[in-house]
Amino acid sequence: MQEHVREVQLGLRMATQSFRARPQRVGWLVGSGRSGTTWLSSLLNADKTMREVFEPVHKLHAPLMSRSHEHPYFRAGSTPEAWKKWQSDVFEGRYITRRTDRDNVGKNPAGARKLLVKDVFACGMIAANLDAHPEVAPALIMRHPIAVALSKRAHANWLWTWSPESFLEQPQWVEDHLAMHVDVLEQVAREGSVLEKLVAVWAILQRSALRSAPPEAMPILHYESTVLDPWTSVSALAEHPAWKGILTAKKRQVCAAAKKVSFVSKSTDAKAVLNSARWMTEVTPEERTACECVLEKMGVAGWHDDKGLPMPDVIQAWREAQIPPLT
Repeated sequence: MQEHVREVQLGLRMATQSFRARPQRVGWLVGSGRSGTTWLSSLLNADKTMREVFEPVHKLHAPLMSRSHEHPYFRAGSTPEAWKKWQSDVFEGRYITRRTDRDNVGKNPAGARKLLVKDVFACGMIAANLDAHPEVAPALIMRHPIAVALSKRAHANWLWTWSPESFLEQPQWVEDHLAMHVDVLEQVAREGSVLEKLVAVWAILQRSALRSAPPEAMPILHYESTVLDPWTSVSALAEHPAWKGILTAKKRQVCAAAKKVSFVSKSTDAKAVLNSARWMTEVTPEERTACECVLEKMGVAGWHDDKGLPMPDVIQAWREAQIPPLT
């Protein structure tokens, strides 16, 4: 009965969403899959004042994606009209499917004046979307690359990009971000282990994302730091100029939300406990060394310390060294 009622409620939302007012503020979370994006969304929206849009850019669920790569890439000002219209519908709150709003029913208001969009396949669209929608507040979710790779490997039946080859097939992505790393990526694609290939994919997504928006426009939300101190991470994002006024959850609400695993993780492990360093027991020294070698060759090594914690100053220095940035 509960499931039936929920389906009716979701169907009603889908039928009426296009008639609702546009959101006044929009937050956009991007990053690699298995970086904790769903869990972090629940923290940012701990006071339930935002409608959450779950992964609109997904190859298996969006019509335009059916003929695209898992991670499409567009330059600012060059987005095809059909894609531009679709992304406008997303950020203006008109786009809705059973998947995008499956976790909203009974929790987040359909007519919320704030929108939180979460995407793990949209890093190649950051520059283009922010150019078309400068009012959107983006944030890059970052988690240790080996932790991400291990988690993807453990969920092998889910949709992932398993090799850097997919990015090398997109000429503009290569020209803008990968030209100096083509030989490395081709070698990893030919000879690398599953983990090495997934780490290479992570490196492509992170470096491309960071070069697509400056720090003052797109802050980073680190998974590990948030696990250790949820309120400090969320409140820091709330104070970022791009995010002012979007996040309104109180400390007690954020800390309460942080104790719950996301519905995505809960579906596979109901007893999962947040532990940002657990991946270290799941990788051999040889595998870790090989993955770190890939990061070194991609120019993104040293972004996390030996304990797996992020090094914000190192990452910031890397961003500042990207002169001129893509933007």
